[in-house]
Amino acid sequence: MKLAVLAEKLGASLAPAPGKKLAAVESLEITGVAGLEKAGPQEVSFLTNVRYSNIAKSTKAAALLVEPNAPEFPVTTLRIANPYLAFARALEMFHPMRHFPPGMHKTAVISESAKIGVRAHVGAYAVVGDDVVIGEDAVLLPHVVIYPGARIGKRFFAHAHAIVRESCVLGDDVTLQNGAVIGADGFGFAKNGDGSWTKILQ
Repeated sequence: MKLAVLAEKLGASLAPAPGKKLAAVESLEITGVAGLEKAGPQEVSFLTNVRYSNIAKSTKAAALLVEPNAPEFPVTTLRIANPYLAFARALEMFHPMRHFPPGMHKTAVISESAKIGVRAHVGAYAVVGDDVVIGEDAVLLPHVVIYPGARIGKRFFAHAHAIVRESCVLGDDVTLQNGAVIGADGFGFAKNGDGSWTKILQ
């Protein structure tokens, strides 16, 4: 992707490094994003903390995402209000999430009373309990378990072995990482009259 195209997609202002012409940097081919110290001449990095300014001055990155009022660096900059968010968006552009086609794996166990929105992908050995409601475009990877009564919004993405406990409510665009448990019992301690402690499940 050309640097000019990336800047346009991110809504960033492209400022050439000192001594370079705009036309020359606009045509730079960008292949990815990386941290300040690891970025190469075809990658874009970002700077949000002034403590790393010295590293930024010596980076080999093709360009840096920085705030509009950031000082000049000896490298081309992409100036934008939220460089960290822009970096995350650029990361998605170069490493898009894999698409999971709609369908239910034959080993998945789905309650007859569960309601799952259109275009859902339900992986092997996933379990969806009674009276569960899940919005459209959900992805449940292998061994995900949704307990009875859970309410989940649109575009839910659950990585393998994630669990949503009974009656939990989740909004739209929620992603659960591998092994995450939503709604698990917590505990506290109550002091007894004799000075001992009793564990209280919550």
